[in-house]
Amino acid sequence: MTPRTGRPGDPAHVGRAAVAPDGEVLPELVATGVAAADALLATAAGQQQARRVAARLTANAVAARGHLPAGLAPPGHRDGRCTLLAAHGATDSPDRAAAVTAAAITTTQCDEGLREARGHPGLHAYAAALAATEDADGDLRTLLRALAVGWEVGARLGLLLGPLRDGVHPHGGWGTAAAAAAAGVAAGLDTAGLADAVNLALTVALAGPDESTRRGAPAHHLLPALGTAAGLTVAYLVRDGFPATGPAAAHLGRTAHQGPPTPVAVDAALATRPLLPDAYFKPVGVCAHALTSWTAARSLARDVPGADVATVTVHTYAGAALLAERFPANRLARQFSIPWAVACGLLGLDPGVADGRTETVRHAEAARIAARVTVRHDPGLDDGYPYGRPAVVELRDRAGRCHTARARFHPGDREAPLSADELAAVDAALLRTAGPPTGATELLRALAQAPGSVSLRHLTAPVRGEAPSPTGGPGPTPAAPGTSRRKDTASW
Repeated sequence: MTPRTGRPGDPAHVGRAAVAPDGEVLPELVATGVAAADALLATAAGQQQARRVAARLTANAVAARGHLPAGLAPPGHRDGRCTLLAAHGATDSPDRAAAVTAAAITTTQCDEGLREARGHPGLHAYAAALAATEDADGDLRTLLRALAVGWEVGARLGLLLGPLRDGVHPHGGWGTAAAAAAAGVAAGLDTAGLADAVNLALTVALAGPDESTRRGAPAHHLLPALGTAAGLTVAYLVRDGFPATGPAAAHLGRTAHQGPPTPVAVDAALATRPLLPDAYFKPVGVCAHALTSWTAARSLARDVPGADVATVTVHTYAGAALLAERFPANRLARQFSIPWAVACGLLGLDPGVADGRTETVRHAEAARIAARVTVRHDPGLDDGYPYGRPAVVELRDRAGRCHTARARFHPGDREAPLSADELAAVDAALLRTAGPPTGATELLRALAQAPGSVSLRHLTAPVRGEAPSPTGGPGPTPAAPGTSRRKDTASW
């Protein structure tokens, strides 16, 4: 096998691989993702990156407590094995815990992703990894490895499958397989078992509508919730001997994506270096397609007070131009509205926060400006995505003067990275919203600093309302002797 390195989309990738049959690509993709995750975690910097992703997604989930749609996160009980970060207590159903966590992350929307993969591998991988690791009485080391493997596998699937068909939302698609990979690691599957779980997960992957998300329909949260729960369930089935199936990625490529992978896509998916260091982190809780418009608007705010804004026109690429609603109906719709993000950028407001008494006046001012924002598709910017998210914001003030700002990247992109302190500040801000439980700050600190050998349930105990075990709880459970499809993760 010829090693493949370099960043997705780099010229070095072009034309170096033929499109292999689906059944040949997927096992190599999974093996490459596992190897990349292990290589990443063999370094201090890689471990730090995995911890940062875990902390960010944890902060998103706990910040959603009290804000999920009715019925999605009923309270659990204190003695459950799997923590409900966005609800009270815990549950003995890991699939339920994974679903609630995934839905919660999409409620807050301040997560991370890989731009070239056009999706969020961490959202699905983390929710499954957390539930499956706690279910197995695993330690922090197991959580981080499960997250890293799920992230690397999911990102590679996004690169392999490429752009989605018009009208399809990415959540619950190949992310289902990212969840299966993450849960499979926590459940002890070896690399061959992970490949079977990933392939089976692709047979039940979702292809939900994108338009309802922009309208603010709560059904949006079911895509990551049910996709992640299905991925975890499939991993457990493989662990318990469920038969493998034939190649499934091609079906998802035909139904949810735009056709079979190109040679360039295959090469990008099989790159041997870790992809997690290329992750972007959102600075605020809105769709990533809105972030460069928000970034450009923030720069204009230095020269134009909000009260002086007459009209705004945003020129951007096709995918972002869909986020054009000037009168978003609720928080979710605002998170997928460029006019709302631009208005908040001009006013210095957080565009992703929930409704509340303290936000009423500020939201009214933002709504006044959002109504004056027009979003236009500029075909000349289409080639700039996914290598960036180009946006041009043109503002006319009440005196008739024109002001223009451009942005290709947002704070938190790998090209404009946030410092460790800035990332921690975003996490801390999420915990200051109404809803996060007592113990959330302690959990984030532990994810950043605790030894890998500490029991995960020990770390999450304060969020469940329990006192942590003074001994750190039980250590990881090694694989059963002679079980060929399991891997002992205690010693990596």
